[in-house]
Amino acid sequence: MNKIQLIDQSELLQKVGEYIYHPLNTTCILVHTGTVAIDCNGNPVQLHAGSIFFIGYNKYYCFSEISQDAQFKVLNYDRNFSNRIRFSISKYDAYRLIHANSSVPFSPTATDFETIWTLISTLHQNRKKAQNQGMDFLQKANVNIFMAIIYLLAAVIYDAGERHLTIRNQRKEEITVQFLQLVADNYKQHRDLAFYAELLHISIKYLSICVREITKDSPSAILSNWLLSEARAQLIVSNKTINQLSQEFHFSDQYAFSKFFKKHVGITPNIFRERQATTVTN
Repeated sequence: MNKIQLIDQSELLQKVGEYIYHPLNTTCILVHTGTVAIDCNGNPVQLHAGSIFFIGYNKYYCFSEISQDAQFKVLNYDRNFSNRIRFSISKYDAYRLIHANSSVPFSPTATDFETIWTLISTLHQNRKKAQNQGMDFLQKANVNIFMAIIYLLAAVIYDAGERHLTIRNQRKEEITVQFLQLVADNYKQHRDLAFYAELLHISIKYLSICVREITKDSPSAILSNWLLSEARAQLIVSNKTINQLSQEFHFSDQYAFSKFFKKHVGITPNIFRERQATTVTN
């Protein structure tokens, strides 16, 4: 349970608009009352009472406006969320609904939301209690409460997935999901498709066929998007130099990284950073 972070509106470290978050794990924001406006990867998102919003771990966000009556929870947890889902929803749909750049808030029924809210509030209170190291009853209770929350959130995603049900080749979908998970873990070090094809025990050509059919994007484009998303985030939330970033992303030198960034974004990393109004340290 140490990998779980859970806070409410009273525990935010910074004032509205003063801090940009770049979570290393999946984040889920649940709004019970009032309204919350956030900026996620440069896109404004409005959350109302009863909304649930997932933020993938390759994104950055900040709170731009919080109403006076807002009550909300921010749950940060193990990023392998889709692996916990045991419903019949396609794994790719679950992945897409959580990680897609165009993610929109989920709006479950009032009853379903209240059930999740009650559980997450109980977990929040329990985690504040002093625990007896010799007696792990509370720890075990918290684990089970958390798993109940995960399954109920999965049910919310399942309901959304049913409305967009698409029949796909199961084998190709499985390969695509495995590829996406490998990209999430290795995109900084490996941009060569041969690396991923070898791990999946398939040819580069078949990998491209599978990924294009399921996602409509090429594997190379997906790799570039992951790297660009993280590069933008680092340029905004960190004080790392362009040279440090080029080393972190395993480019041959600063020039190669800047050329890659400008090719896809249209401006150099330095100009991109200068245009950002807020820069904070991660």
